[in-house]
Amino acid sequence: MKFTFLNTKHKLGMQIWGDRDTFHELYELISDCWECVEPGMSRAVECSYIGVFSYFCYTVRHTFMGDRLVKLDGKPVMGWSDGMLDLFEEEQDRFEVGMEFSWPQVLFIMASWWECLKHKECPARVLPVMRELSENIECLLRERSKTQYPSVEPFVKGVIYAANPYLMQTMEHINVQYLQRSRFGRVPLTYLADLMVCSAFGTWDYNNYLSTLKKHARRLGCNIEDLQEQVDETVYDIDL
Repeated sequence: MKFTFLNTKHKLGMQIWGDRDTFHELYELISDCWECVEPGMSRAVECSYIGVFSYFCYTVRHTFMGDRLVKLDGKPVMGWSDGMLDLFEEEQDRFEVGMEFSWPQVLFIMASWWECLKHKECPARVLPVMRELSENIECLLRERSKTQYPSVEPFVKGVIYAANPYLMQTMEHINVQYLQRSRFGRVPLTYLADLMVCSAFGTWDYNNYLSTLKKHARRLGCNIEDLQEQVDETVYDIDL
């Protein structure tokens, strides 16, 4: 599998590009390992590392289907017509497909992937793919700022507590704050690192966020996994 890794336009995340066959092969590999995307998945499971990894699987599947980023002869495809769809099937070598994630999503996805590896057997060939992705994440973050990279490095190298039963909620909580901050200009890696502390087990930020979730669940009379982040939907209109 051959991928190209790029910083997004405003360096708020990363893009991964490849041909359709490459993404299809990746999907087959990860779905054979974990088969995470299942109808009727409980809210508790959706909030765990399995839910985070399922989101990644879902995005990979829709990428090779052409539902994410697409280029034809190196130029972005901005819309689909019947003719374009026919071309997409008949001349696949002219197309390149891709997907993008914010940096908080990237870090949580990788933590979830490694957590999956702890609990399930998988083909040995998944390890080079994970290693390649990890190396390029590090490379792109260093490209953003060599001096600030050390602040976020622990979260690239395994500090995220992926066994957190509310990992998806933690990811969404951090992601919303991260994207909101980007409205005011470039987001330093040091700010990302500060946000990420609540993903590290045993820290004051981790315990405080968990206490906040418990407090809201008691007030609303629901389970913690049923809580949802209150989001101004325009936050997701930001061009990464």
